[in-house]
Amino acid sequence: MSADERVGSSTRLQLATELAVRGGRMLLEPFHRAQASAGAPAVVPAADEAIGDRLAADVATAFPEDAVVGGETGSGVREPRCLYSWVVGSIDGGSDFGRGLPGFAVTVGVLRNGMPFVGAVYDPVARWLFSACAGRGAWLNDRPLRARPASLSRSSLVAVGSPREAGAPPFTEEWLRRYRVRRIGSTALQLCYVAMGALDLVHDHRATLREVVGAATIVLEAGGVVTRDDGSPLFPAPAARLTGGPIAMLAGNQVSHAEALAEVALVAQAQSSVGGVAVGQDRARRVCL
Repeated sequence: MSADERVGSSTRLQLATELAVRGGRMLLEPFHRAQASAGAPAVVPAADEAIGDRLAADVATAFPEDAVVGGETGSGVREPRCLYSWVVGSIDGGSDFGRGLPGFAVTVGVLRNGMPFVGAVYDPVARWLFSACAGRGAWLNDRPLRARPASLSRSSLVAVGSPREAGAPPFTEEWLRRYRVRRIGSTALQLCYVAMGALDLVHDHRATLREVVGAATIVLEAGGVVTRDDGSPLFPAPAARLTGGPIAMLAGNQVSHAEALAEVALVAQAQSSVGGVAVGQDRARRVCL
C-alpha cells in the first residue's frame, strides 16, 4: 500500500467511525421515544431518512470524488467507476428499534475497487463501536478482535434469519435443532459478533449488501469468513449492485464456516438425489400409462 493509500485509509476510517457514532447518538432520542410509547414503528422511517441523508451528505462533502450509496443525497450511484464507494446505512435492525428494543446499529462501509476496505458499526445502546480497515485489523472500541476458530457443536451459538416467505432453507432447519440460537434485529451486529468470537455462525437468506458491507471488513480483518451460502464470494461488489435485492449470506470463523458449507452441500446433494428419484419414478409412471 502506497503512502497516499495509507493516508486515504486513515482518513476514511476516521470519518466512517465518526459518522457511525454520530448517527447512533442521533438515534437515541427517537429510540427512547419508541420505548415510552411501547413501540412506535412509525418512528423508524423518519429517523432512518434523516440520519441517512445527514451522513451521506457529510461523506459527499469530505470525499466528493467517492461514490455514495445511502440517504437521499446518495440513494443512487453518482460515479460507478469511482475507486471508493461508501455505503451509509442509518438504522440496521429497524424492527427492534421501532419496538423500543436494543439490537440495532448504524453502519458505514467503504469499498475499494469493490472489495471491503473500511467498516464501522456502532451500537448506541451498548456504546460499542466496531471498526476495521483492510490490513490494519479489527477493533471493538480499543480492543482488538479475533474470530476464534472453533468447530460447530451442541454449544455453538448461531443466528439464522427468520423467513419472510413460506419455509426456510432445509439446512437451517437442521441447525435450529442442533445448535443454540441467538438472533437480534441487526445483521451487521451479528456479523460483528462473529468477529469477536461470540457467535459461531450467521446465516441470512434475505440479507442485502447494504447491510453487510460495513461489517464485512470487520469480519475479514478479525480472521473470519463471509460469503454467499453456497461458498461463492460476495465481493468484489460493483457500486451498482449495492442497491440490489436480497442475497443468501453465510459468515463464521474459519472452521465453522467450512463445516457449515459442507453441510449445505450435503443437503443440496441429498435433495438433488431425491429429486432425481422422483423424476425417474414420474417418467416410469408415464411410460406405464
